[in-house]
Amino acid sequence: MALSLVVPAMVFMALLARAEYSDSRARDERQLVATTRALALATDRQIGQGQSILQTLAVSPALIAGDLPTFERQARAAVQGGDGWVVLLDGQRQLLNTQSPPGAALPQSKTPPYRWEAVRSGRTAVSNLVLSADPRQAFVAIDMPVIVDGHLQDLAYIQSPKAFSSIFAAQNIPPTWVATIVDRSHSVVSRSRDQDRFLGHKASGSMRAALARGNDGVILSRTLDGTPTLSAFSRSPTSGWAFIIGVPRAELDRANWVSVGLLTLAGLVLLAIGATVASLFSRDISVAVRGLVIDAKAVAAGETVSTAPDSLKEIAEVRAALHDAAAQLRAREADEHRARQRQRLMINELNHRVKNTLATVQSLARQSLGRPADVPGLPAFNERLLALARAHDLLTKSVWEGADLEDILHQTLEPYEGQTVLAGPPVALSPNAALALSMVFHELATNAVKYGALSAPEGSVTIVWHADPRAIHHVTLHWEERGGPTVSAPSRSGFGSRLIAASLKSDLGGEARFDYRPTGLVCVLSLSLPKPPAGAKPETPETGVGNE
Repeated sequence: MALSLVVPAMVFMALLARAEYSDSRARDERQLVATTRALALATDRQIGQGQSILQTLAVSPALIAGDLPTFERQARAAVQGGDGWVVLLDGQRQLLNTQSPPGAALPQSKTPPYRWEAVRSGRTAVSNLVLSADPRQAFVAIDMPVIVDGHLQDLAYIQSPKAFSSIFAAQNIPPTWVATIVDRSHSVVSRSRDQDRFLGHKASGSMRAALARGNDGVILSRTLDGTPTLSAFSRSPTSGWAFIIGVPRAELDRANWVSVGLLTLAGLVLLAIGATVASLFSRDISVAVRGLVIDAKAVAAGETVSTAPDSLKEIAEVRAALHDAAAQLRAREADEHRARQRQRLMINELNHRVKNTLATVQSLARQSLGRPADVPGLPAFNERLLALARAHDLLTKSVWEGADLEDILHQTLEPYEGQTVLAGPPVALSPNAALALSMVFHELATNAVKYGALSAPEGSVTIVWHADPRAIHHVTLHWEERGGPTVSAPSRSGFGSRLIAASLKSDLGGEARFDYRPTGLVCVLSLSLPKPPAGAKPETPETGVGNE
């Protein structure tokens, strides 16, 4: 019960935590992209300051007239207090450098071809990071074309990469994050951490691939020192530089897992509360249910079930139903017991009347036919009546619900138990089949006593039967005699043979095959038995009835 209430809540909490995780990740991504765009704007503003200085100096009359000493004083005044310096180049050498003392010899540095090409195109351009043998001499240049005394020259504003470090502080980049500025060739220009270590290094492969796909976005990447990050990037449309911010994934996941942990803890608390409450209630329910188990066993044993009140309405209703069921079962069992007694009485009375009728027929036969010596067939007739009476006795024991094939054989061959062998599976017989087979086995036994194996002390009869597995009600029975006098086929069919054939055909839908071997008779009976009624096993009646 507690789980059925708490589990849906926990599932809902899990879905809520998942949604919160997704929302948190989306917020982080939006924040990172906004920060990179802010970095781009800040960097563009810093580059714009250098461009403003160049634009101011480019219209100087001294520069246009070629008065370099006067222009130098103006340039030094323009960059005084700043972190950049001005250089004037003619493509082959430096003509002016405000970083060098006045009058000092200038380096014979040549303008790189890609920068000079931009100057010749007549546009102001920001260079990539320019490296030298000494990493401290790396710089970034803003080149502007100017006409000096009729000649095209390059007026450049030069800045050290460290000049861009102040941008990170202005944007309040957390110390655990990594902010990076890369030029158009993906080289690191400035970095919020380990600036000197990674200056000029190329961005990671995944970041270069992302920059090739679009101007901004968010990807899962790694920093140059191998830290897994969620990285956002944005490219400046003015300079073409890119600005990257990487947040350690562990930091993001930690914050998200805190939310998930709180939700999980809340779910466990709810589960504990529910389990405690369920445990308290389940004690009473468990005791009541165990009481119902005892009541159910009492119903099965035929005992009385009490109707004591219970604190749980449902338990009380079930106990009342069990009480009513027990009372109805006892009443039904009493009715069935009386019905069985009446049935036994009627069957015993019917069997008594049948055997009296058979005794009357036997008496009439003696009176009508005379003494047995005068009528040779009279003893056989009497024996057949007795066999029929014994079959009635066997069926009476089972309340005329049928009999077993082996019981019929035992009943018929009881006088010859020492000379008979029976083997076969249980075969249930209907009442009609039991009566018919009783007469058939009596005839076979009578013939064996007169002419066959049972007429000699060393003779024996083996009866084996089996049921066809393909037809469950088809039975084949073998009657084989051995050890008796030599047997030969009779010249004519007697009454017993005709009785066997007629009984098998009319009552059992079967047939008999006789093989009169010199060693003894072999009879094979093929029986198609009707299915006996489903019911109780044969039981011995309380009072037996003897032969009348």
